[in-house]
Amino acid sequence: MKLTSLVSEPPSRLREPSRIELGKGRLWTHRLRGGPLLLSCTAGAVWITREGEPQDVVLEAGSSYGGEGRGLLVVEALEPAQIAVARGEAGKTARAALARARGSWLVLLSLLALYVIWGSTYLAVSVALETLPPFLLAGTRFMTAGALLYGVLRLRGAPRPTLRQWGAAARIGVLLLVFGNGFVVVSQQWVSSGVAAVVVSTMPLWLALFATARGRGLAGGAPAGAPEVSRREWIGLLVGFAGAALLHLGGDLHAAHAGALLILLAPVSWALGSLYSRSLPLPEGPMAVAAEMLVGGAVMLGVSALSGEHLAAAPSSRSLLALAYLAVFGSIVALSAYTYLLRSTRPAIATSYAYVNPIVAIALGVLLGGERASATTWAAAAIVGAGVVIVSRR
Repeated sequence: MKLTSLVSEPPSRLREPSRIELGKGRLWTHRLRGGPLLLSCTAGAVWITREGEPQDVVLEAGSSYGGEGRGLLVVEALEPAQIAVARGEAGKTARAALARARGSWLVLLSLLALYVIWGSTYLAVSVALETLPPFLLAGTRFMTAGALLYGVLRLRGAPRPTLRQWGAAARIGVLLLVFGNGFVVVSQQWVSSGVAAVVVSTMPLWLALFATARGRGLAGGAPAGAPEVSRREWIGLLVGFAGAALLHLGGDLHAAHAGALLILLAPVSWALGSLYSRSLPLPEGPMAVAAEMLVGGAVMLGVSALSGEHLAAAPSSRSLLALAYLAVFGSIVALSAYTYLLRSTRPAIATSYAYVNPIVAIALGVLLGGERASATTWAAAAIVGAGVVIVSRR
């Protein structure tokens, strides 16, 4: 629909507007964080979509769009256009300051959870694979975690996902868990946890590539809404990947079976799932994680049955403890943190864990597995850390 004017925020609450020139087809994105915003089209025409709103709008020259709340706002120029954007004044109330502080702490805690927990899951998977076949292990992990989380959420009053939401959760669950995680678990039968972590660290590069392609309209039919990757973020991503490559070369890591090549597809699938999760109609909050794990776990158990996996003997206590850790911490805690980061930060920040996890994985090998880390390995760790800092800076 076309708008002549939709303004609900008094000008006194807004800063002086900044003017932005947009060529035809170019995107401008802004994540609303509760404060007011007034967007005016001063020339040309633009198309606006906002996360959580059922209808898109078209602004022509002289019309405005205003409001406050949360969600991703995406503006696309239908022709060469100019927009004026006035954001809300920061720090007006103590409540606003507390909300910002709470958001910052949640982001930091979520990143810490991903860095430490997902870095340790590679070692946990290696232990669990000692007596459990790969798809049976992964399917049991996600079905158990999904059922526990779903039950807790329903007891707390969370609504059941709709049929449409289950369909969206199925698509993301297959991409993230069946392909993204499943290929890693299968490959770890033949490669070390360090190799797995290094290969998975390429995921942010794939995500940056897909996000840029979609933002420029090169991925035909993909839903809009992905922010473009900045030059600084590209530099950080490339620096981080260079460190991951050096980590692989200096850590004396190698693959020993052709089946290990499956792991190369894991970061590609995880990147696609992460990107599409931002635009599909998933359930609200942690219920999205529960639904994805239930669907992904069910598919994995089906693959396990069709491929003829079976237990040669009773699982060891070590494998069962590792499975419990993977289900509770690696799935419920860490995947919930990752989902929160995808909806609250830029993709490059949410996926920066992929560069830290190899460091954690190798450090745990040194501390718990009696492995040695060379000087080259620690140099690579420093480069990886530099890449994360570059990517995460605002």
